[in-house]
Amino acid sequence: MSSTQIEQLIDDVQAAFDRRPTTIEPGLDVADAALLQLRKACRLLAGAEALQDADYYTLVIEASFVAIERTVEFRLLERGTMQPDNLPGTHAGVYREAATAGVFAESTADDLADLWRDHRAKTYYQDGLATADRAKAIYALAREIHAFVVGRSSQGHECRCDETG
Repeated sequence: MSSTQIEQLIDDVQAAFDRRPTTIEPGLDVADAALLQLRKACRLLAGAEALQDADYYTLVIEASFVAIERTVEFRLLERGTMQPDNLPGTHAGVYREAATAGVFAESTADDLADLWRDHRAKTYYQDGLATADRAKAIYALAREIHAFVVGRSSQGHECRCDETG
Protein backbone atom coordinates (compact mmCIF):
# COMPACT_ATOMS: atom_id res chain seq x y z
CA MET A 1 0.00 0.00 0.00
CA SER A 2 1.33 3.40 -0.88
CA SER A 3 0.80 6.75 0.74
CA THR A 4 -1.22 7.67 -2.36
CA GLN A 5 -3.61 4.80 -1.64
CA ILE A 6 -3.92 5.88 1.96
CA GLU A 7 -4.65 9.45 0.93
CA GLN A 8 -7.31 8.23 -1.50
CA LEU A 9 -8.89 6.06 1.17
CA ILE A 10 -8.93 9.01 3.57
CA ASP A 11 -10.71 11.04 0.90
CA ASP A 12 -13.17 8.18 0.34
CA VAL A 13 -13.94 7.97 4.05
CA GLN A 14 -14.42 11.74 4.28
CA ALA A 15 -16.80 11.63 1.32
CA ALA A 16 -18.76 8.75 2.86
CA PHE A 17 -19.26 10.72 6.07
CA ASP A 18 -20.15 13.89 4.14
CA ARG A 19 -22.91 12.21 2.11
CA ARG A 20 -26.45 11.99 3.37
CA PRO A 21 -26.87 8.56 4.99
CA THR A 22 -28.85 6.00 3.04
CA THR A 23 -28.51 2.60 4.72
CA ILE A 24 -28.79 3.38 8.41
CA GLU A 25 -27.99 0.83 11.08
CA PRO A 26 -31.17 -0.94 12.23
CA GLY A 27 -32.96 0.90 15.03
CA LEU A 28 -31.00 4.14 14.69
CA ASP A 29 -33.28 5.93 12.24
CA VAL A 30 -34.87 8.19 14.87
CA ALA A 31 -35.19 11.95 15.01
CA ASP A 32 -34.99 12.32 18.79
CA ALA A 33 -31.43 12.79 20.11
CA ALA A 34 -32.16 10.99 23.37
CA LEU A 35 -33.58 7.97 21.58
CA LEU A 36 -30.59 7.88 19.28
CA GLN A 37 -28.27 7.52 22.27
CA LEU A 38 -30.54 4.87 23.79
CA ARG A 39 -30.61 2.87 20.57
CA LYS A 40 -26.84 3.20 20.14
CA ALA A 41 -26.45 1.77 23.64
CA CYS A 42 -28.75 -1.13 22.73
CA ARG A 43 -26.73 -1.88 19.60
CA LEU A 44 -23.43 -1.64 21.48
CA LEU A 45 -24.67 -4.09 24.08
CA ALA A 46 -25.88 -6.51 21.41
CA GLY A 47 -22.53 -6.25 19.65
CA ALA A 48 -20.63 -6.76 22.90
CA GLU A 49 -22.62 -9.91 23.61
CA ALA A 50 -21.84 -11.33 20.15
CA LEU A 51 -18.19 -10.40 20.48
CA GLN A 52 -17.98 -11.96 23.95
CA ASP A 53 -19.07 -15.27 22.47
CA ALA A 54 -16.33 -14.93 19.84
CA ASP A 55 -13.60 -14.13 22.42
CA TYR A 56 -13.03 -10.52 21.29
CA TYR A 57 -12.54 -9.27 24.82
CA THR A 58 -10.90 -5.94 23.96
CA LEU A 59 -13.91 -5.01 21.84
CA VAL A 60 -16.36 -6.21 24.52
CA ILE A 61 -14.66 -3.99 27.07
CA GLU A 62 -14.66 -1.01 24.72
CA ALA A 63 -18.28 -1.49 23.62
CA SER A 64 -19.45 -1.97 27.21
CA PHE A 65 -17.84 1.24 28.42
CA VAL A 66 -19.26 3.16 25.46
CA ALA A 67 -22.71 1.61 26.01
CA ILE A 68 -22.65 2.92 29.58
CA GLU A 69 -21.90 6.42 28.30
CA ARG A 70 -24.58 6.31 25.61
CA THR A 71 -27.10 5.11 28.20
CA VAL A 72 -26.21 7.95 30.57
CA GLU A 73 -26.33 10.47 27.72
CA PHE A 74 -29.78 9.15 26.80
CA ARG A 75 -31.01 9.91 30.30
CA LEU A 76 -29.41 13.36 30.39
CA LEU A 77 -30.98 14.25 27.05
CA GLU A 78 -34.33 12.74 27.94
CA ARG A 79 -34.54 14.75 31.15
CA GLY A 80 -33.48 17.94 29.35
CA THR A 81 -30.40 18.23 31.55
CA MET A 82 -28.19 18.37 28.46
CA GLN A 83 -28.73 19.35 24.84
CA PRO A 84 -27.46 17.27 21.90
CA ASP A 85 -24.93 19.91 20.93
CA ASN A 86 -23.72 20.34 24.51
CA LEU A 87 -22.97 16.84 25.76
CA PRO A 88 -19.99 16.57 28.11
CA GLY A 89 -16.71 16.54 26.23
CA THR A 90 -15.01 14.05 28.52
CA HIS A 91 -15.83 10.60 29.80
CA ALA A 92 -15.58 11.75 33.41
CA GLY A 93 -17.78 14.70 32.49
CA VAL A 94 -20.62 12.36 31.49
CA TYR A 95 -20.54 10.72 34.90
CA ARG A 96 -20.22 14.05 36.71
CA GLU A 97 -23.30 15.34 34.86
CA ALA A 98 -25.15 12.13 35.73
CA ALA A 99 -24.45 12.70 39.42
CA THR A 100 -25.50 16.35 39.20
CA ALA A 101 -28.75 15.33 37.48
CA GLY A 102 -29.45 12.63 40.03
CA VAL A 103 -29.08 9.71 37.63
CA PHE A 104 -26.52 8.15 39.98
CA ALA A 105 -25.18 8.91 43.40
CA GLU A 106 -22.00 10.96 43.31
CA SER A 107 -20.02 7.99 44.64
CA THR A 108 -21.30 5.81 41.79
CA ALA A 109 -20.39 8.47 39.24
CA ASP A 110 -16.92 8.72 40.78
CA ASP A 111 -16.53 4.95 40.66
CA LEU A 112 -17.55 4.87 36.99
CA ALA A 113 -15.09 7.63 36.15
CA ASP A 114 -12.37 5.73 38.01
CA LEU A 115 -13.19 2.53 36.13
CA TRP A 116 -12.93 4.41 32.85
CA ARG A 117 -9.64 6.05 33.74
CA ASP A 118 -8.00 3.10 35.44
CA HIS A 119 -9.19 0.19 33.35
CA ARG A 120 -10.74 1.18 30.03
CA ALA A 121 -7.92 3.54 29.15
CA LYS A 122 -5.29 1.05 30.29
CA THR A 123 -6.86 -1.81 28.30
CA TYR A 124 -7.35 0.28 25.20
CA TYR A 125 -4.30 2.52 25.12
CA GLN A 126 -1.67 0.99 27.35
CA ASP A 127 -0.54 -2.43 28.47
CA GLY A 128 -3.73 -3.65 30.09
CA LEU A 129 -4.82 -7.06 28.89
CA ALA A 130 -8.36 -7.91 27.92
CA THR A 131 -9.49 -11.16 29.50
CA ALA A 132 -12.70 -13.15 29.54
CA ASP A 133 -13.44 -12.35 33.18
CA ARG A 134 -12.78 -8.62 32.70
CA ALA A 135 -14.97 -8.50 29.61
CA LYS A 136 -17.73 -10.46 31.35
CA ALA A 137 -17.64 -8.16 34.39
CA ILE A 138 -17.81 -4.86 32.49
CA TYR A 139 -20.48 -6.23 30.16
CA ALA A 140 -22.59 -7.25 33.17
CA LEU A 141 -22.15 -3.75 34.62
CA ALA A 142 -23.13 -2.13 31.31
CA ARG A 143 -26.27 -4.30 31.08
CA GLU A 144 -27.25 -3.47 34.67
CA ILE A 145 -26.72 0.28 34.22
CA HIS A 146 -28.73 0.15 31.01
CA ALA A 147 -31.59 -1.71 32.70
CA PHE A 148 -31.48 0.67 35.69
CA VAL A 149 -31.64 3.80 33.53
CA VAL A 150 -34.21 2.44 31.08
CA GLY A 151 -36.36 1.20 33.95
CA ARG A 152 -36.65 4.75 35.27
CA SER A 153 -37.39 6.31 31.91
CA SER A 154 -40.73 7.31 30.48
CA GLN A 155 -39.31 6.17 27.15
CA GLY A 156 -38.12 2.77 28.34
CA HIS A 157 -40.44 1.12 25.84
CA GLU A 158 -38.12 2.48 23.12
CA CYS A 159 -35.27 0.20 24.26
CA ARG A 160 -34.43 -2.40 21.61
CA CYS A 161 -32.26 -4.69 23.70
CA ASP A 162 -34.74 -7.57 23.59
CA GLU A 163 -35.02 -7.50 19.80
CA THR A 164 -32.86 -9.75 17.68
CA GLY A 165 -30.87 -8.66 14.68
